[in-house]
Amino acid sequence: MDFSDYLDNVLKQRQQQAKQPAQSKQQPLWVQQRQEDKTSQSLARDALAKAQEDASERAEQESKALHVRLNGRYLTAEEAQAKTKLQTQAAPANPDRIAYIQSLKKTLRSKKYKGN
Repeated sequence: MDFSDYLDNVLKQRQQQAKQPAQSKQQPLWVQQRQEDKTSQSLARDALAKAQEDASERAEQESKALHVRLNGRYLTAEEAQAKTKLQTQAAPANPDRIAYIQSLKKTLRSKKYKGN
């Protein structure tokens, strides 16, 4: 068998392979035996990446949302609503207590200046 015969055989094989439908290549044995079971570390990494994506999306949406100024802070409408719901009603001022505090301030002030 000379080189030209060998070359003809190779060319014929290539032509036959080109005519045949593409078959899925069989994977090597070590790839087939590999387990696709994820480790806890890779699961945690995936969960962390997903949480970061979600936080990024939420931050983007919140930055585009309409904000309301409440007590010197800018809040989204939902946050402002929640804050007003959680806010407790202040107790009415007790005049006796206010008078007592004023008298304490006066006595403290007088003690402060008498000491010098």
